[in-house]
Amino acid sequence: MTTETVIESGAVLEIPLNKLKKHPRNARRTPHGEADIEALAASMRFKGVLQPPVVEPERGEDGEPTGFFLVTIGEGRRLALNLRAQRKEIRKTEPVRCIVDLANDAHEISLDENVTRFAMHPPTSSRPSGGRPRSAAGTPRRSPPGSARASRS
Repeated sequence: MTTETVIESGAVLEIPLNKLKKHPRNARRTPHGEADIEALAASMRFKGVLQPPVVEPERGEDGEPTGFFLVTIGEGRRLALNLRAQRKEIRKTEPVRCIVDLANDAHEISLDENVTRFAMHPPTSSRPSGGRPRSAAGTPRRSPPGSARASRS
């Protein structure tokens, strides 16, 4: 008799990076751009993984779990983490916080993740979060003397 851990939908698991695979039902057919993966890897170096990948257990032909997990949402994050592992910035077995989804169709939620995007409003996206407005060169803009903003500086 084997002991199998029951994994429920919505569970948050720490899965070793080398146990994550691209889901064959991923809706994205155009590969992620090299520059996009580089930028994501650089962001992760400083901020970590901000959005956990969504996964489901891989099952063999016999229906039994293989020990691997298929990334339904977050393939770009998986690729960026693999790039960091190739560069020896993290281990190949680095634990990755993932969310298990067994309730939704893999292709459908992958498609939704890639299609349903909301662009940021231009003034919001051009302003560094939590800081003063910056010039095109990246230096803080000076507020006019006597303005409410100048008195807070």
